[in-house]
Amino acid sequence: MKRKNYISILLVLMILLSSFQLGLAVGLDSPTQYDINISLNTKEHTVEGEQYVSFINNYNGDLKELVFHLYPNSYNSYETLPVIGGLFYMEDEQMPKLAEEEKGYIKIQKIHIDDKEVEYTDDNQVLKIKLKEPLKKGKKANIKIKYLVKVPKGNHRFHHVDGTYSLTNWYPILSVYDEKTKRWDENPYNLIGESNYSHVSNYNVKLTVPKNMVVAPTGSIIDEKITGEDKILAIKAEKVRDFVILMSSDYEVKTKEVDGIKISNYYFKNENKNKCADMVLDEVVKTVKFMNRTVGKYPYEELRIVETYLGGGAMEYPQVLQMGRYFDLEGVDIKEQAPFSIESAVHETMHQWWYVGVGNDEFNEPFLDESLTTYAAAYYFEKEYGKYHENGVAYAIRNGIYPSNTMPLNSGVDEFVEWVDYGEVIYRRGPAFFEDLRQRVGEEKFIKILQNYYERYLFKNATIDNLLNIIEEVAGKEIRKTMEEATTKPNYFPKNIQLNEEERAYFFKKEEKRHLKMMEEENGLIIGSIILRLIEGEDVVIVKPENIRDENKEQIDNFISMITGSLKFSYGIEDEIKIIDESKLTEEDKKGNLIIIGYPKKNSLIKEIAPKLPLRLDKVNIDIKGLSIKNENVSGSFIAENPNNPKKLVLVSFLGENIATQRRLETSEGEIIVVEDTMYKYDPLFNSDYQFIINTEDIEIKGMYK
Repeated sequence: MKRKNYISILLVLMILLSSFQLGLAVGLDSPTQYDINISLNTKEHTVEGEQYVSFINNYNGDLKELVFHLYPNSYNSYETLPVIGGLFYMEDEQMPKLAEEEKGYIKIQKIHIDDKEVEYTDDNQVLKIKLKEPLKKGKKANIKIKYLVKVPKGNHRFHHVDGTYSLTNWYPILSVYDEKTKRWDENPYNLIGESNYSHVSNYNVKLTVPKNMVVAPTGSIIDEKITGEDKILAIKAEKVRDFVILMSSDYEVKTKEVDGIKISNYYFKNENKNKCADMVLDEVVKTVKFMNRTVGKYPYEELRIVETYLGGGAMEYPQVLQMGRYFDLEGVDIKEQAPFSIESAVHETMHQWWYVGVGNDEFNEPFLDESLTTYAAAYYFEKEYGKYHENGVAYAIRNGIYPSNTMPLNSGVDEFVEWVDYGEVIYRRGPAFFEDLRQRVGEEKFIKILQNYYERYLFKNATIDNLLNIIEEVAGKEIRKTMEEATTKPNYFPKNIQLNEEERAYFFKKEEKRHLKMMEEENGLIIGSIILRLIEGEDVVIVKPENIRDENKEQIDNFISMITGSLKFSYGIEDEIKIIDESKLTEEDKKGNLIIIGYPKKNSLIKEIAPKLPLRLDKVNIDIKGLSIKNENVSGSFIAENPNNPKKLVLVSFLGENIATQRRLETSEGEIIVVEDTMYKYDPLFNSDYQFIINTEDIEIKGMYK
């Protein structure tokens, strides 16, 4: 009996251990070695290269051919150009053609295996080398490939502009062999999403460039020497999935260290953008520190952030964040909202754990790294700056969830027709999966899942099934079943993570506050400024008019109710707004923020302050920026500083005494309906972006008087 139990335990352990290896940990003890010698020609914008690849067959089975990806060839035509966000041209237009300088490609010149020249085919971004004899398991092949790379002019991932070079996906990189199908991965770089997929390898690179070049590569620069007008660098990188080189003679570099990791920011010399460079570097440092203590230690000694001419976003590579152009962030405070330069830097840093550390097939399972990275960035902002930070989980992920028809989370990039569909699934629904998981299992188990996933699959390629196995180990079979359905079924909608009414009101209030502040900064005071003061916690008094005709009283009461009801519903504002009869105003009340309603010639407060208002309601004509409107049967609304206290505001909503505020209309069915003609227009929540609105007969004028 004991012996049977012992054997059973051994069998279980063997099964578990074998399942762990399904993370495609091929060759961790003997990774492929790339020895690359390249030279940059800045006149022709070419890279002449020769690389030696030492590959040991660690797969289960003989290999009859070797396959390399030639991703630079995706830049050789408009049809295959991988542009972040997609290409744009009118439907009735012909697809544009790339100019010669905009084309990028790689030309294979010669290939040797074990010092013998061999034949090869080069088609659809794939290099195939037929082996004369099958390469048996455990045996090594030494491949020498000579090639010429043309670097395209442009603002895509792989480019050159004004002496700056981004060499990404630029050299022949060994593909991944699928032991189940007995086929190499031959997927080209897809137009939508990303297609990086490779095992970790070691690199020794000798790079020759003009001596003024500042170089930001994967790995570490271990030697550098000047020879005439050139500079020769020796670069070493270990256990990385890819190797990139970004360089420019215009770079300045700022460096910080965190947890023994050197983090450097390479940015174009521009005094107006120094603040942005500092902020980006500081945020990446904080992100690395956060991930080190939350998930697991960053496995490399160096990380580089590099400003480039990349358009449409940013990109992740081993030890390198490829950024787009920086912006002037002077005066920006990221405590409530991080601008794109900061948010994208955090996002690409998270990719150093999810894709660079734990790899995956981005072509077939983009959810696994891209959705987790998006969630991790939002999680960081939540933990670093608070639950309701606008880049945090509540706003960036939970706020964007609604039911709609979407493809399953486990869809491959080639299954998406439009970038917008890819974005909805991978950048919105995918991150929601991880918040759904967190809410189901709790914070402690959720972090344990991420830690186990990172530890087990670091330097390996994981699958969605591997992630689900970790979820099951930590949280149980039922949770695994639920989350597996979430990845495989279309129209995933975790309604359990939606914001509640209080949270929605909070975010709506924040959005409106930001919008109104921006409008104020551009235009000065606007009608919505009175709402901004309320949002910021100041009191506002609505002055209820007296001396109003009976037919207008109900409409004015409805108007006041509309304002107070909208404020309560939209922003939860109730205590800050008061209603006081015109005759009961104190002198102190008159110095506060006021909404004054009434007839200009009969309202005591309007008459009192009229001479000091920007629109003179006490004159025969109302003059605005060259326009003169006869002050007869005119209604309107405008904002101004309070003449009794310039630190406060008055919003004046005035009516002509003989204007009907509503009309009775008869429908075609004979039903009588009442139509509001005037008052609803002056609700400051609905016409907030102007300084004045004036209605005279059938003419309405909106605009700025300053």
